Amino acid sequence: METNLSTLLMEKAMTTESSVARQQILETASKLFYEKGIPYVGINEVIAESGVAKRTLYRWFASKDTLIEEVMKYRAQQWIQWFETAVTERGNNPKERLLATFDVLREWYASPGFRGCPFINAVLEIADASHKAHHVSIDLRESIRQIIIRLATEAGVKNPDAFSKQYLLLIGGASLMATIERSPDGATFAQNTLSVLIDASLAKVGEQ
Repeated sequence: METNLSTLLMEKAMTTESSVARQQILETASKLFYEKGIPYVGINEVIAESGVAKRTLYRWFASKDTLIEEVMKYRAQQWIQWFETAVTERGNNPKERLLATFDVLREWYASPGFRGCPFINAVLEIADASHKAHHVSIDLRESIRQIIIRLATEAGVKNPDAFSKQYLLLIGGASLMATIERSPDGATFAQNTLSVLIDASLAKVGEQ
């Protein structure tokens, strides 16, 4: 019985250690990809910086493409959680929270460590449109859209689905401007346009 318990404890410890190693690899690769660009970071650099054995990395990630995909999923999950939480903490009502999305983004664009939107960067750096990193970026846009649909519905916006697609144009433009020009000003322009769209939509609802 004691032998079985010892074996179970050892297996649990090994699993925990392995999970920690995987997390370390993801965090290290995420940092390197963002700072240097995906094409300019090799597997050996990730191994050296993360301090894991080569076999440990390949146990979790069979290739660089797999690592890129998992890093992008990891970043997307972190980003959407941050975005939704930050927006929820702003404003007293859904309309104010819709507008506050660009306050949140402006602060992100202006942050010292900002080197462009990592999801736009990935799409620009990886030419192959079928690469799964592209799919992660598309899925993230849909996650953003669902948040906006919910807020728009709560705010009483007419046709929240169409409104959410207009929003994606605004956030895409603001993020691209921040990525290319390293300027947060696009968030202000987008916020002003969003305010006009919201007011126009609410006015149409009031006329019905």
